[in-house]
This record gives sequence, structure tokens and C-alpha cells, in this order.
Amino acid sequence: MVALLLAALDQTIVATALPKVVSDLGGITQYTWVFTAYMLGSTVTVPLYGKLGDVHGRKPLFIVAIVIFLVGSALCGAAQNMWELVIFRAVQGIGAGGIFPLTLAMVGMIVPPRDRGRYQGLIGSVFAGASIVGPLVGGFIGDNASWRWIFYVNLPVGVLALVVILVTMPRRPSRQEHSIDWLGAPAVVGALLAAAILIAAFGLIERRVVEPIIPFDLLRNQTVASSVACMALVGAAMFGTISFVPLFVQGVIGTSATSSGVVLTPLILGAVTTSFISGQIVSRTGRYRPNTLIGPVVLGAGMVLLWRMGIHTTNGEAARNMVIAGIGLGMMMQIFVLSVQNSVPRAAMGTATALTQFSRSIGATLGVTLMGVIVNQNLPSGLQTSGVAIHRLPLAGRVALAHALRPAFLLAAFLCAAVFVISLLWVREAPLRTGLEDVAVGDEASAQRGTRAAAR
Repeated sequence: MVALLLAALDQTIVATALPKVVSDLGGITQYTWVFTAYMLGSTVTVPLYGKLGDVHGRKPLFIVAIVIFLVGSALCGAAQNMWELVIFRAVQGIGAGGIFPLTLAMVGMIVPPRDRGRYQGLIGSVFAGASIVGPLVGGFIGDNASWRWIFYVNLPVGVLALVVILVTMPRRPSRQEHSIDWLGAPAVVGALLAAAILIAAFGLIERRVVEPIIPFDLLRNQTVASSVACMALVGAAMFGTISFVPLFVQGVIGTSATSSGVVLTPLILGAVTTSFISGQIVSRTGRYRPNTLIGPVVLGAGMVLLWRMGIHTTNGEAARNMVIAGIGLGMMMQIFVLSVQNSVPRAAMGTATALTQFSRSIGATLGVTLMGVIVNQNLPSGLQTSGVAIHRLPLAGRVALAHALRPAFLLAAFLCAAVFVISLLWVREAPLRTGLEDVAVGDEASAQRGTRAAAR
């Protein structure tokens, strides 16, 4: 939970202070890259952490991930220009890529599926609760101290996480020998960066190796495939909102970084409340599909309200819109993870869980990048090169910035509509297993099927 706090704090503490960073270092056109580099670094490493955790145990990987994250944080705090910050954020992301999937995979290994809703809700609550503090701390630091402290503040939290992990977490070695598809690792990176041709080549390789990094057999399961797709779309909508709402509040409404943190907080409050309640309800009823249908509708409604904002929008109206979006977000994010974990054998738990986080990271990376392209295309050239502080733009600049940002929120609304359609057509509800013994039975059946398939 302490490690989860570390990653959750970083995601939101940067968002509210970043307009201040842009004002100090210059380069509003690199605004999006600060988020994209972080998410790209985490995205390409998530499958590796998931697979290596299944094979070699999760404790050493946890430690490595946190150390890399802390090194990246220290470098970000020392950055002298926007491109240095972008590069060091990628280092941070490489470390962060292991924190979320390893945490969720450990829950999947020790908690029966029927009880996982409660624990997933608790994890969501810890994440969201930490995120409540992040925007406020980021805004406060941006207004009252050097922005560099938004990165340095990670260091004591990270050290605490390392101490807790070293003291409390036993290492559980794998009970059987595995072979790692080391050649698949660069293929994962290449598939993401070189698009369709390398994706096809990667798919052919992974279908032939003994221990694929991304088992395509998992994606033949309709619930797994549809839940993974939904996670990608929700990630795009969620991180796009977190990235650009602070810029809207500071640049268009014209308030301080602290005020933008206050506006982001309702998103997290809505998410933490509904995440906890949803987890309790799912654990008691054993039903999770209603959340996958209601959640995107509520989140989409929040995005439409964000799209309608303009220069006359108040902080209160923006906060209301964020509450609605947060309620929808909290209803479904952990539920899609639960549906995947309930659909795979225990032996594939770490890989399957990492796949959900991988898809969310891919969606977030592509979503923020696409929204950034839309915003940059709509920004007047004079505003791009302006040296005026973001929160002190003249009226014409505020109008232009609002015009540039609104299409990004509309795109997020369309993404939510796509989540609803996929959930309606393809996410199926299976009875939640009530004990780890059920999972073990599933493992045995899966192993037998794999043996028969190999024999053929």
C-alpha cells in the first residue's frame, strides 16, 4: 500500500504544478510530453514486470521498480529545461511500470476472487485517497515553493516504501522452472514504437515460444479481451482529464495552482467513494457487470460537462463536473481488473493483471498524446511562444486556450461511449469464485488443456 501511495501521489502532484513548470522552463508545446514520456516508460515495462514477477517472485522486482522511480524523481527535480524533464520523466515511468501490476497481482494471488472486490475497492481507495493529497500538495508547492519539490517529495515516501517492503514482504520463489522469452522484450517495445509491422512480427514470435511475455491465448477469452480494451479507453479518458483540467483552470479560469488542485480533488473524492462502495457491493452480490455499464455513462456525462466549460466557468462548476466524472471512474476501473482475474487460472494471474495495467497505460499514452496534438493544433502561434504566466493570460489568450482545450474533453466523452458499447456487447459476467481452491482447480484444468494442445 505504501508503494501504491508513491505512484498514486506522483500522478496527480505533477498535474497541478506543471503549468508553473512551463512558465519557468518555457515550452508549452512540450506540456503533453511530460505526461507522455512517463506513461510510455511505464507502458513498455508493465508486461516485463508481470512476467518476471510470475517467474522469479515479486519482492526483488518491487525493490528495483521503486529504486528506479526514486532515481527518476531526483533527476526530474534537477532538470534545467523541458526536454531534460521529459527524458527524466521517462526514467520515472520505467520504475512506476512495476508498482501497479505487482501490487494488484499480489492481491490476486492471496485473496479468493469472491473477496477480491473488497480488496480491489480498498486499493482503489488508497490510490484515490493518496491522489486527493496530490493535487493539493502540487498546487501548494507550485504557489509557495520551487516546483522542483513536487519531485523531491517522492524521495522520503519511496524510502519508507522500501523499508516496509524489506521488513514485511517475504520472498516466495517460483515452485517450477521457467524459461523467459528474452527476445520478446525488445519486440514489445518495438511493437509499440514501430506500429503495425512489428506488432505482426511480435505476434508470430509470441505464439511459438514456451513462456510468452503477452500470452495471446488470454485474449481469446472474450471477457479478458473486452475488459482490456475498456481499460485502455478509460485510461485515455482519465489521464487526459487529469492532464488538461489543471491547465484549463489556471489558464482559462485564471486561478492559482492550489485552486486547480482543489478542482481536481472532487474527481478523486468521487472515485474513492464509489470505488470503495462498488467493491463492497460486488463482494456481497457477486455481480460486477452493472458497474461496467453504468460507469462509462456517468464518466461520459462528466466529460460532456467539461467540454461545455468556457471562460465564464467558475471553480465550483468545474469541481461539480469533476465529481460526476470521478463517480463514473470509481465504478469501473477496479471492476475490469476483477473481471479479468476471475477469468484466468492462477498461474497466469500476474501476467493477466499486468495486461490490464499495460492496456491502461497504452490508452493513457495514446489518449494524452492525441489530446495534446489536438490542443497544440488549435493553439494560436502567439500563445505558444508567449512568455506570459499561464494564470495571467489576457482575455484573448484565455478564449484561445479554452477553444483549444474543449475538443480534447469531447474526445474523452466519445471514448466513454465506446467503453459502454464494448461492455454492453462483449463483457460477460461469470460467477465469482469463492475460494483459492477453486482457482487451483482452474489451474489444473488449464494445465491439462495446455498439455493436450502442446501434444497436438
